Amino acid sequence: MPSKWRLLDPPPMTAAEQMALDEVLLEVRGQGRSTDTLRFLQFHPPAVLVGYHQSIHDEVRLDVCRELGIDVNRRITGGGGLLFDENQIGWEIVCDKAFFGMGIPNADLFRKLCDPVVTALREMGLPAAFRPRNDIEISGRKISGTGGTDSDDAFMFQGTLLVDFDVETMLSCLRVPAEKMKGKEADSLRRRVTCLAWEIGAAPDPRNVKEHLARAFARHMGVELVPGTLTEEERELLQRRLPHFRSMDWIDMVRSARGRTGTVRGVRKAPGGLVRTTLQLDLPAGIVTDAFITGDFLAFPARGLLDLEAALRGRPADPDELCAIVGEHFHDGRIAIPEMGAEDICIPLRLALERGRISSFGIPLDMCDHITTINGSFGDVLHAGPGVLILPYCAHDVDCEDPFGRECMNCGKCGTSEAWNAGHEAGIEVVRIAGAGPLVEELARARKAGIRAFIGCCCPPFLVRHEEIFVRSRLPGIILDIAEGPTCHDLNQGEEGRLGTYEGVTSLDLPLLRTVLEVVQRAS
Repeated sequence: MPSKWRLLDPPPMTAAEQMALDEVLLEVRGQGRSTDTLRFLQFHPPAVLVGYHQSIHDEVRLDVCRELGIDVNRRITGGGGLLFDENQIGWEIVCDKAFFGMGIPNADLFRKLCDPVVTALREMGLPAAFRPRNDIEISGRKISGTGGTDSDDAFMFQGTLLVDFDVETMLSCLRVPAEKMKGKEADSLRRRVTCLAWEIGAAPDPRNVKEHLARAFARHMGVELVPGTLTEEERELLQRRLPHFRSMDWIDMVRSARGRTGTVRGVRKAPGGLVRTTLQLDLPAGIVTDAFITGDFLAFPARGLLDLEAALRGRPADPDELCAIVGEHFHDGRIAIPEMGAEDICIPLRLALERGRISSFGIPLDMCDHITTINGSFGDVLHAGPGVLILPYCAHDVDCEDPFGRECMNCGKCGTSEAWNAGHEAGIEVVRIAGAGPLVEELARARKAGIRAFIGCCCPPFLVRHEEIFVRSRLPGIILDIAEGPTCHDLNQGEEGRLGTYEGVTSLDLPLLRTVLEVVQRAS
């Protein structure tokens, strides 16, 4: 006889109610006071949910969510941010770890957990397939993602199934990281995702979708699903936990260090997810006063990342020593991240520390966080002597007579004119480029002309997507962030930016540029 699992299919609930119930179900099952469960989730009102290790300020456009009446909350599982509107169906299993015979999930387990959803979709006539590390796709386009966590003796694994998909609202609400859009196949989100409505021609009845899912889970897990309700203990715990999951203490639990003085960051797109490492440094003492590791990865156990951050605090700002601590935590099993190892944390950690070292040249630390070096260190670029300053065309004045030209009109109406003049005063050639193609040509021209290093200004998304252009040039370079504000990537016009046809306007960080040019002049 197959073992019996409880099937929970409650009516749509708020994000806070759903997240609180996740914790309750996992906790009670982990302590052996309930049965293995398959649960379906639907939300009302719509909600943006960030992963357990993400900062809402890094991932969500909070002002847009408020304007649209969309809740913002945090999952107890890892992974990336998502818009869970009333058209989506969520599923999750909460079961004893002994059911799978393992203490820490691996890639094989994620495949097993996705197989029932693949089967359900195929029974609906769709050519679904598993895509490592934990997604389900149809003809190369993602239709479902999964995540998980644990507590005591229980695992929770959950996923979403896109029934219908409001692309515009999702792009408006979420700050889709440029690092995740780096591949050439990711030029458009619409070509990366799909939903049942697009594949079938109309949104199916949710009840029919859930019936397919339930049958597939029962067959793959070898269990019998019995419709049920919450126990009295679960209902009481849910009411007690709700205030916490409605509070900003929970929703804003992972505090972003963006904008703080004294902090430096590094970002790494690893196979297991996106990793952001933020360090707050005490430069005179040479120590890390605070450390934040955030991203869309899945970490086990749930507190493993918090323990690692705590171990980094108060330690010398030395990359070898800090990475040794990271390595010990992975080696000893104090933290496990599927398809990631210690080096995937250490790479962005080293990048952050490298930015911190730039302060030794007399640049304020808060400015150093907006400087990236290519093909060498900051000192290498100074030693080579930058010979060209490359400015982006998108910083032109709205009435510019030649917004896409290589030469600035120097009319004095925008920051480009000031940057143009500052570069010339520093004895550096200045050019303006419109898109990725002209950038390739300009770097090749500079190298052929005997220029040994460069300074450039661009937005971080452009740098991430086109970093290989700079690297292939073999020219040492200092790249400065442009000022914060709408960019082509913020407005989902990255392709226009690549082609040099984007008609919007951004602004240069002139104080940062002037500071770096002063350091260059002192070093020459």
